[in-house]
Amino acid sequence: MEELGAERFKAQGIRKDYLSGILKKLEELLQDAGFSVWWDRRDLRPGDSIDPTIYRALNSCRAAVVLIDSDALDAGYMRREVNILTFRHVEHDLHVVPVLLQVEAEQVRDSTLGRDTGIDLQLALHASNDQNEQAARETAEMIVKHLATESAAWERDIYSPENRWIDDVALCLEQASPAALRRAAETLGLDLPAWERSTEPGWDIAAALWSAERDLVHEVVEDIAYQLTREFQERIVKHALPLWAHLQAARTVRAASVEVSGTGRAVSLATRRLWLGELLARRASAGNRRARVIRLVDVHGESTIQDLVGRSDATLRRELNFPVETPPEEVTAALRQRPGQQLYAVLRSETVNPATTLAVTRELQNRFPGIVMIVLNHAGSAAWTATSITPALDPFPPEDERAARRFVSEMSELSGGKKIEVDSEE
Repeated sequence: MEELGAERFKAQGIRKDYLSGILKKLEELLQDAGFSVWWDRRDLRPGDSIDPTIYRALNSCRAAVVLIDSDALDAGYMRREVNILTFRHVEHDLHVVPVLLQVEAEQVRDSTLGRDTGIDLQLALHASNDQNEQAARETAEMIVKHLATESAAWERDIYSPENRWIDDVALCLEQASPAALRRAAETLGLDLPAWERSTEPGWDIAAALWSAERDLVHEVVEDIAYQLTREFQERIVKHALPLWAHLQAARTVRAASVEVSGTGRAVSLATRRLWLGELLARRASAGNRRARVIRLVDVHGESTIQDLVGRSDATLRRELNFPVETPPEEVTAALRQRPGQQLYAVLRSETVNPATTLAVTRELQNRFPGIVMIVLNHAGSAAWTATSITPALDPFPPEDERAARRFVSEMSELSGGKKIEVDSEE
């Protein structure tokens, strides 16, 4: 007490009582909801090796709740345990639920916990700023509600990338007022009586946004964004930007990544805007955190095919963490061991002949199996007649591209971030 001082000692006691209250109520509510709960202070037995027993539990759970308060930000044991969970999240889609207890997302990002584990990249639940018995109960209820919703998806085996996208957007929408959500439901044309009876109204709106027209998406997000914190503004805008692309175009790109065995396939997009190609890939992956979208150097000029392939090969190796001295066959073999990772490469090739475009694309697919090439060129390019390139948006008339660029430009302003100008190359 003398080291902490009376005030800090008292605050520390209040925080620990609050955390203990959350854990006790959380265990009770989860068990009532039918979950099997592992809790170290209850399930560790005399004689157990503490760390290995905890790590075994972390490696066998189906979902994990990470309570993050100010004490956790620089705690070594938290970093070790959360590293296991984030690895399983990336490699095996483990559902990890960070819950922020009187700390801000920026604090997590800037802490050793965030820097070393990547836990700050995942959507978090936010507890209230109170630290009393009622606040502990409300926090536990919020967590259980979230897990109950997710568990239903697991049981039905429908936790697809699209569902993950909808869940992420629904979490952002939880911050909006009931009146704003009702306006969104009206704008999207939902059956209002049915929507009002829904137990997950935000989820229903997010699901409707996934397939809505661009102008409706912008109207809803513009109306709701100002009510959200900066963090959630940025997240909902980031999720909405790829919706410039028609759902069918995204499905065409997705099909190229799941239907091909061994090598990838190329899809065409009649635009020279690299960021439109990148956002199309983001929509195809539905925000999958394992997806990689890599912008390649432009294919242009009088360079030989070997030179063009070499420059793109160097970019892909750097982005995928393959040393330059790694033989191509080893790169190919290593990528074949990553069947679950979606790889997209955006390549602009408007100033070379179609034969060169096809040759470069084919060679890169051979070297980097599973990669999906999104090839950008003008609408009249003869490259689009090749059977090896599938049109993602064909036709893509100039007025539709202008509308898409305007949507992305206006949407990028809503979070107060950097505006993507309509005519910007970036």
